[in-house]
Amino acid sequence: MTLLRLALILTFPVLLPAQATTAAAGDPSASNAAVASTTGTSPAGPVYTPVTPAQKAKYRALRLVEPLTLFSSAFGASIDQLRNVPKEWGQGTEGYAYRFASAEGFAAAHNAIGLGFDVAFHLDSRYHRMPQGRFKARVWNAVSQTFIADRDGGGKAFNISELAGNFGAGFVSNTWQPEPYSSTGDALTRGALGLAYHSLKNVLREFLPDILHRGSNRASSAAGQHS
Repeated sequence: MTLLRLALILTFPVLLPAQATTAAAGDPSASNAAVASTTGTSPAGPVYTPVTPAQKAKYRALRLVEPLTLFSSAFGASIDQLRNVPKEWGQGTEGYAYRFASAEGFAAAHNAIGLGFDVAFHLDSRYHRMPQGRFKARVWNAVSQTFIADRDGGGKAFNISELAGNFGAGFVSNTWQPEPYSSTGDALTRGALGLAYHSLKNVLREFLPDILHRGSNRASSAAGQHS
């Protein structure tokens, strides 16, 4: 399938640099940075270590296969399948496969472009949770990170990576969209929707761990009562 192959090709610029992190596995400083990367510690925190370009690439690569991204692609493909958009892709399994591959191709282009801006502008694209904050503050924390990013050296900056990544992916996806859906307006619409989806996924990144933790505690408590 041509579209699926194109989506995979777009993924390579993000996936390949991530392999460099394995070479640094024995380096304590690299290990410390990796810990900071996975915990999402804010640069304002005392244990923050700026991530290297290779670690940024790894983070972007993992985003392509994280459950939220896969669910978002599957959900978006399902909506377009129900709407029969684009109609040129038809229905059935093949039509859905085209739509899912298109969504993943958008995500791959978004992260490949975003990675370039992360490195060029020294931005940290990881999501930083605020688990102890109040509800409204946490929602704002989630949404604002679509537009405001942490800098590697500390401080904040406009998140050019997300803006360029989403709108750039909107134009890249024009290359595989049928002609009625490949105009400049269509690309800009996909970019704007990409920003909205990113904000929504950040909200889920903020609250989903708490929901899952509570569910796990309830399950453990119920199991203990029946033991």
